[in-house]
Amino acid sequence: MGHTPLIMQLTCSNCGARYAVDPLAIGPTGRTVQCVRCSHRWFQKPDAPPVGESPSEAPPAPAVTAPDIVIRPSTPGAGLPALTTPAAAKRRNWGTWIAYAIVLVVLLGGAGYAYRDQIKARLPASWRAMLHLDVANPTANPSRVARAHLGIDMSTTKIDLIDGRYVVLGELINTGTAPGSTRSLKLVFRAGEQVLAERAMPLVEGPIAPGARRSFSLPLDEPPSGATNIVPTVD
Repeated sequence: MGHTPLIMQLTCSNCGARYAVDPLAIGPTGRTVQCVRCSHRWFQKPDAPPVGESPSEAPPAPAVTAPDIVIRPSTPGAGLPALTTPAAAKRRNWGTWIAYAIVLVVLLGGAGYAYRDQIKARLPASWRAMLHLDVANPTANPSRVARAHLGIDMSTTKIDLIDGRYVVLGELINTGTAPGSTRSLKLVFRAGEQVLAERAMPLVEGPIAPGARRSFSLPLDEPPSGATNIVPTVD
């Protein structure tokens, strides 16, 4: 009797990218898959049984309903879920009200500047002293507060299989104006829009200078069953 292969090799007919896929994800009747590299889609049939084995001799394959998952090129750890960039938070449509507020502030500011001497003359002396209107204002603006803004460069971050263990490899980048350090890496495991699990692991790196990068490597336990993507963030 034949045995179901542990890994099934797929090749994109459009760009030639190769993939290592669990045969159970394809199912006994085949399914439509999509190439991550060029987005080409095709219907993939399951591997044929080995030569000399008739279909009647092979045990019937269990009916498996596999979710639509994105597959990656055949590299170490390619069977893991894809790392995805966190979705941007939805913003309310306040554009019109903000535009009105900006126009109003500009108009009031312009009128106040144009008639500043008249307004100053009409204010009581106590008000002028409280508002320091009789003291010359400095010409230099105060400097902006420098802040660090640490994040993950998703273009260089991946999950790999090293010495039989899953490892998260990536780069931290500081896009702020001051040095900063990280304390932990948070991973959110999802199946589509559903959150399956969250994990936080210590990741103490820094200080990282503004505009600088720093590589990191963290071991990762087996991802939750059914996870199709992972959203990483740093704290």
